[in-house]
Amino acid sequence: MGSDVEITHGGIVAVDPDDLRAMAGRIRADSAAVQVAREELLEIPTILQSSALPPGSRYGATMPMWPAANRLDAVGAELDELASDTVTMADIFEIAELRAQREMSGVTDPELVKRSQHRIEEILAQNPRLVQARRELLKTWAQGAFEGFTATPGSPLSETSGTAWDILSTLSPALRLALLNAGAAEAELSQWALLLLMSVAPRMGQTPRVPLMPTPGVVLVDGAAGPGAPGRGAAEPRPGDLLLSRTRTPGFVASSSGGAGASPGALPVPTAPTTLGDAVARIPYGQAPQVRVEKYALADGSSRFVAYVDGTRPGQPQSEPWDMNSNVQAYVERKESDSYKATVAALHAAGADETTPVDLVGYSQGGMNVDLVAQSGQFDVQGVYTVGSPTEPALPENVDHVAVRHTDDPVAGLAGGGRPDGLGSSQGLVITRTTLPGHGIDLTMPAHQLSAYQETVRLAEQSGDPRMDAIREHFSVYEGAALTDSTDFTATRVPGAK
Repeated sequence: MGSDVEITHGGIVAVDPDDLRAMAGRIRADSAAVQVAREELLEIPTILQSSALPPGSRYGATMPMWPAANRLDAVGAELDELASDTVTMADIFEIAELRAQREMSGVTDPELVKRSQHRIEEILAQNPRLVQARRELLKTWAQGAFEGFTATPGSPLSETSGTAWDILSTLSPALRLALLNAGAAEAELSQWALLLLMSVAPRMGQTPRVPLMPTPGVVLVDGAAGPGAPGRGAAEPRPGDLLLSRTRTPGFVASSSGGAGASPGALPVPTAPTTLGDAVARIPYGQAPQVRVEKYALADGSSRFVAYVDGTRPGQPQSEPWDMNSNVQAYVERKESDSYKATVAALHAAGADETTPVDLVGYSQGGMNVDLVAQSGQFDVQGVYTVGSPTEPALPENVDHVAVRHTDDPVAGLAGGGRPDGLGSSQGLVITRTTLPGHGIDLTMPAHQLSAYQETVRLAEQSGDPRMDAIREHFSVYEGAALTDSTDFTATRVPGAK
């Protein structure tokens, strides 16, 4: 199993453009120094002409000079080319940053968009090669996002299923049918699935900053209509509605002092998460609730919420909202899926609103849901932390965003590698790893298992990479915090056509 973890800020931007241009300046200075050395070397024959050495000796003394001069000339040319390529890379990175800035500020700051576009046009006018260079860089970057995906020969295509392949089949049912009829094997399927991912996912996986389309049905929290369903009150559930029940997290009881305690014999109540690993471990994976919301009283007296949202669940299609239908609605159709609506309702029911800071943690479909919740603007979202999410949202600069993806995970592959122009937050991180190369379409999806992602997070936290400090700093706000509430939310569908 792979152990190399890569930590970046996302997209093709790897280094600050100004730093690259400064580096190009130093390289040019080195090139100039090499040229000076070459010119000084070529002065040797002139110096020898005035020496007392016999002519034959003078010739012998200059013999080693010519290969050295040629070598210096070649080194100078290589340095000049390297400096030019470094400036080109700086221009590409700056264009990427400007495009990201333009997308983030398109609605709120049209003047900034104008300035960004003007600067992009200015850079392109100075170096027409940038268009092709950026295209080639994007191609290389996109291929790296699916490293290790391709499978080795194995089971027949007719046995293949799973969340990612089901979504891909929805995007291109004709392709699946054609391959089935052709009797394609797993190795062939993996190539076709990879091609489909690389062509479709970059468009579908990058969620636009537009509201999701509403869908029929309301969320009834403990029998009453939740936010967005005024006038229903404690109405009789209708087909297409969602029933959201809430219970105290097992082991949690509120103390008389407003803090938290544990009932006798129950599991101990956790302290606040202090690391990304702590947060991911609290996702209610394989448990009855799909959403868990914790409320903390911070040391300064303010409140803060952390929500943990699980991924796709097996179960009866008529009753389980965390199913493939919700995946397709949110990912393909850009609609409010049932699982998304239940996540929003759970946050409201826990007491969160647009004024109280919220951190969101999600796995798989839950990662897509928290991405979309953060993008909706309904809550004061401070941080978004996802593992194996099929999407990458467009989030404001002030939202800390960490996405953990396995390059051989077909579900994470649906994000298409994320945004080429990088995450919205300058503190955002993309943590990637190839876990089990060649098993991208394995039935068990080993690279998508939560345990595999927990291992990746552990490796990242033990890597010593200074960029991980930003995550620890974000969670440091919970130091000295008291857990005042912890609620589990379980949603079910009311049977009937929507």
